[in-house]
Amino acid sequence: MPPMPVNKTPRPDLKQWFLILWLALSGAAPLPGQDAAEVRMFSAAMRRFNDGLYEQAENEFAQFLQKFPETAQVADAVLYQARAALKQQKIAAAAALLAAQLPKAGLLTDQYRYWLAEAQLQSSNYLAAAESFALLAREHTNSARLLEASYGEAKARFKLRDWPRVAGLLQAPNGTFQQAAGERANDELVVSGHLLLGEALLEMGEFARAEQAVDRVTEGSLVPEFKWRRQYLLCRIQRAGRRLDDALAGTTNLLTLAATTRQLNFQAESIALQGSLLAQLGRVEAATNVYQQNLQENVPAEYRRLALLHLIELLLAQNQIAEAAQRLEAFLTKYPGDAASDVALLTLGEIHLKQHFAEMSGTNTVTGTTNHLSQAFALFDRLVHVFTNSALLPKVRLDRGWCLWADGRFAESQPDFHAAAEQLPLSDEQAVARFKLADAQFFQKDYSNALQNYRIVLTRFGEWPRIKSTLFDHALYQILRASLAVEDLAVAGDAVQNLLRHHPDSFFSDRSLLLLGQSLTQADKPVKARELLGDFARRFPNSALLPEVELAAAQTHIRERDWPGALARYDAWLTRHPADEMRPRAEFNRAWVTARAGRETNALALFTNFVAQFPTNEFAPPAKLWVADYYYGQKDWVNAERNYQELFQNWPPSDLTFQARMMAGRAAFARQSYSDARSYYTELINALVKSSNSPPVMLAEAYYELGDAVFQEFITNPAKPAGSFTEAINAFTRVTQDFPTNLHAAFAWGSMGNGYAQLAAITQDAKNYDLATNAYQQAMNLPQADVATRSKAEVGLAIVLEKMAEKKTDPEQTEIFKAALGHYTNLVYGNNLRAGERPDPFWLKEAGLAAARLLEVQKQWAVAINLYQRLGEMVPPLHATLKLKIEKAREQLELEKN
Repeated sequence: MPPMPVNKTPRPDLKQWFLILWLALSGAAPLPGQDAAEVRMFSAAMRRFNDGLYEQAENEFAQFLQKFPETAQVADAVLYQARAALKQQKIAAAAALLAAQLPKAGLLTDQYRYWLAEAQLQSSNYLAAAESFALLAREHTNSARLLEASYGEAKARFKLRDWPRVAGLLQAPNGTFQQAAGERANDELVVSGHLLLGEALLEMGEFARAEQAVDRVTEGSLVPEFKWRRQYLLCRIQRAGRRLDDALAGTTNLLTLAATTRQLNFQAESIALQGSLLAQLGRVEAATNVYQQNLQENVPAEYRRLALLHLIELLLAQNQIAEAAQRLEAFLTKYPGDAASDVALLTLGEIHLKQHFAEMSGTNTVTGTTNHLSQAFALFDRLVHVFTNSALLPKVRLDRGWCLWADGRFAESQPDFHAAAEQLPLSDEQAVARFKLADAQFFQKDYSNALQNYRIVLTRFGEWPRIKSTLFDHALYQILRASLAVEDLAVAGDAVQNLLRHHPDSFFSDRSLLLLGQSLTQADKPVKARELLGDFARRFPNSALLPEVELAAAQTHIRERDWPGALARYDAWLTRHPADEMRPRAEFNRAWVTARAGRETNALALFTNFVAQFPTNEFAPPAKLWVADYYYGQKDWVNAERNYQELFQNWPPSDLTFQARMMAGRAAFARQSYSDARSYYTELINALVKSSNSPPVMLAEAYYELGDAVFQEFITNPAKPAGSFTEAINAFTRVTQDFPTNLHAAFAWGSMGNGYAQLAAITQDAKNYDLATNAYQQAMNLPQADVATRSKAEVGLAIVLEKMAEKKTDPEQTEIFKAALGHYTNLVYGNNLRAGERPDPFWLKEAGLAAARLLEVQKQWAVAINLYQRLGEMVPPLHATLKLKIEKAREQLELEKN
């Protein structure tokens, strides 16, 4: 509604009035102590103020005070300087002037208080304004501003939505307003007070008393504007009281009165009220015709905007979506720069957005191939970038956020939801924006901020029935999920308790109980989880989630490694729910628990039957893998290979099928069919390279296994050409080049050393020994190489050095043998160990025995004996063997002495 007017001509007190009159008379004699220049300057400033030249008046009063700081009219000059500032909306400056001079205002104190209160009112500091007006009325009972002050306080309380206080101030017989109004019955301020009382009573729902307040205002002496205001309020009271026919009849007079005011906004407001009444009465066509009048170009933009919106609402209410969209598009085409275009863009965008969601739910009745989501986003985006000052921007940001969310662009939606949450007024829409902001943060795993915003929804909108009934249970469920993500079981438990207490029938209540139970199991609290899940059936006896809850209870036994308890749960579940959709999961878990219970033969039968019964189920591949792994563990290479092969042949590519190819190769390798192993690894490499989701670690491993298979194929078949070694080395090289930081790179360097060493023995080409030593050294130096890999490489390096020494003569041969001995003994004395490592027992034994052998070749019997003794202490299982070696070494030592 248009803003209520204030009194346009407040009466000054008599002293002030006579002073203004006296100063305005030309040639007036100055007051005692005043000179003519002072009088002339003050009078000129007053004349500018009275003529509405407020900027000049403000400056001149300031100059007056600067030039005549000791003048007797300081208080008057400051007052008018402040009022001139206030007229220019320089509210803070006006308030500062008044507050600073207030202690010295003297007889003008009531005026100062009044205008200070006005400044507070205009700056929307309604509570301070109300208190200032009340103070004036209380302490200046003879002030000529009593009526203005009482009305001002009521107006400030009205802004604070304190309707009972407003009514009390304006209608109390002994109150300041009624007492002052008695002396000025026809004053515009009194009329405004009665109308404001009617507004307050209307807000309180006291329609009869509100109409009585309006009836106290007689039309006879009112100016056209107030006649219209009276009639406008009366129509609204009648509409609120469900007297729609009376209110509609009153709009005829309202339109007539609006025309007499010649104010376009009054005429547009009258049309809008009449249109809304017709719409309420179901007279859609008549309402449409009325609203059309407010679409004319001379109508203020705000009313054109509202008329367009109401017309679209009428069309949408009749499900005339296509026509509504056409009207909006026509409006945007005809008035692309119109101030109402932001409403048109918003509404048309929302139509497309609703149609998109209707299509998603299968309820859209409008045919066509329009991409409603992209059209909605384009319209909202245009509004954001073109109408940068539109009051609708907060709402648009919310809608644009929804577009991005619906398009799966969750992270991109966050800024829009954040802007909407911060800029929308306290409303249902603000609650939704805050909730979706939290959802966007949750999606990005920003759980801390998501929790904060979900909690804001709960705390800020606790008294909003619609939000409480539609969002609170979901918010609590999301708090549960976010809390579990950060492993805060206490907050998660509180969220579930609140859900169960306040929303026991919610869609999320049984789910929250199940989710918390599952999380407690994962957090190694199986007993507490079982208690919680056991309470589920009592709370939700008809829940569709009961089968899943029982499966979760079985998981608590698995967490405790209570295999018999878990098996009993699964057996009972399968008896109670033989046709449930989760039966495959229960069957798979029962087979797995059977295996863990040590009943592997029974598990083999269960997994085999599972694959046959549920070949398309998600658990079929891991079941098949278990069967293949079982045979592999039994060293039944043929059946293992067959089952691995069936897995990757019958199911689409995945980590499991890649793993099955790898294991089929190993099974073939184990049965010494290296050519078959080689084929499996080659096919696996091709499949991994082709797949965009293949794990790089497995590709490194496949190249390594391929090289190893080729290498072994040559070793077992000397007739194959030496080029096979080169093929193996090439496979190992791929690992070292493509995956240099992978553990298999260390394995590959070691195997390359072996390959070059074998190649050197075949070709008698010394450079291959150099390549071998380099490869072993690379394996030893890699940071990711473990102690076993480094030890194996160092032993290989020492062996190659021995081979190289055989081709040399002294003294070079002796030096190379020393180097080989040094590498062997590095393992014995721990020189190859890194912080926190322990020797690898196998390679420690191999290196120790090789070192002792070298010492014996060099006839260093005493040193060899010491080494054998040390080795016996480090590898106790060798004690008996080493004892014999020590005895033989001592015999040789004695022989040499003799």
